[in-house]
Amino acid sequence: MKRRHLALALTPLLLVACGFHLKGTARGDNRLRELQLDWPNGVDGELDSALKAALQQQNITLRAGAPLRVQLDPTDRQRVRTAIGGTGDTQEIELIDSIHARLEHNGTALGEQTFSSRSNVRYRSDTYLGSSQEEIEAHQQLARDNADKLIRYMNARIR
Repeated sequence: MKRRHLALALTPLLLVACGFHLKGTARGDNRLRELQLDWPNGVDGELDSALKAALQQQNITLRAGAPLRVQLDPTDRQRVRTAIGGTGDTQEIELIDSIHARLEHNGTALGEQTFSSRSNVRYRSDTYLGSSQEEIEAHQQLARDNADKLIRYMNARIR
């Protein structure tokens, strides 16, 4: 009798474990493996570098003629003064970088999306040179953020 109760108690655990294993196997077949990358309106160097590094890290290859074609268009790069300090010598700049992506799989449109990332840089007017380096680093981080968003979007669309 105890064995029967134990078997009944363990049955849901066995089914759950089996279900997760099967789910994982099915998703592995649709993983993004290769793509063709197009910049019809000019290359955004920071995003291009960040995207290629992220793709390489995830073992996704770039190949002309790949079934998945991604068209990228750098749509916007804004620099907005958002705050000035009480004495007028401290400023905060908000940086907003955006990219528009269109996806096609074997010539069929999968969708399009615009990705934006934001960052703030604060500087004093007497130390602007150091702050301009901070802006460059902030744009590089925004490019990495947009590259990550794009890869997540591509993986979601091909499933």
